[in-house]
Amino acid sequence: MVGWIIFLGQPTSFSTKLRMVFVQLCTPFVKLGDYFPFVQSRRVLAKQNEELHQENDVLRQEVRALSETGRENIRLRELLNLKEHTAFHTVTARVIGRDSSNWWKSIQIDRGSNDGVRENLAVLNADGLIGKIVSVTHGEARVLLLSDPNCKVSALLQDTREPGVASGSDAAFSFSPHCVMTYVNRDAKVKTGENVITSGLGGVFPKGIVIGTVTGVQLNKQTGMYQDVEIKPAVDFRRLEEVIVILE
Repeated sequence: MVGWIIFLGQPTSFSTKLRMVFVQLCTPFVKLGDYFPFVQSRRVLAKQNEELHQENDVLRQEVRALSETGRENIRLRELLNLKEHTAFHTVTARVIGRDSSNWWKSIQIDRGSNDGVRENLAVLNADGLIGKIVSVTHGEARVLLLSDPNCKVSALLQDTREPGVASGSDAAFSFSPHCVMTYVNRDAKVKTGENVITSGLGGVFPKGIVIGTVTGVQLNKQTGMYQDVEIKPAVDFRRLEEVIVILE
């Protein structure tokens, strides 16, 4: 092998021709590498692969963002439709926080006194009653949820027109809170599935807002004079994102 290298390096006419033949034989194999991807550098391929992965991740994020925007638009259209069909002056707000000690006690919204919000105003969404405003700052407000026992609402059984008081049950550790309507006449014919609405008494909650539906009834064991009506709330308190505050 060393002898051939020395021989081809000599400046003779025969070695010059031999070098030309050798170069011509090797050139097709060198050019052939340009036509096969697997000859390319692994580092280049790895870089291209990483760039494609990153581009794919970006596209996935954009698709998810568009999907979430679509869902939000549906919710906002429902609230807009509610605002258009109510005679009250209202303002739309976003939920920005929850009570850390009790998930079903209260929420924080991004509207305050600067937007006309004040204490003891009713809060609802397209499904029904949510609660009432209990504290206000310039830019935020706290809403006491109907699922809290301290939120008392004057209520009516929609079909029988029997009155009572609706409030939350003790739902601090409940996955799906429910409400109860107390002080219902013991002789009232309460029907499962009947709607419960606000009665309009008390000056906080306007009349006719849906509270929920009757799921059960039993005689109050302490007094024996009234029935306690179990209510499934119309609102899903686990999924509150946008709400409406009735200003007047």
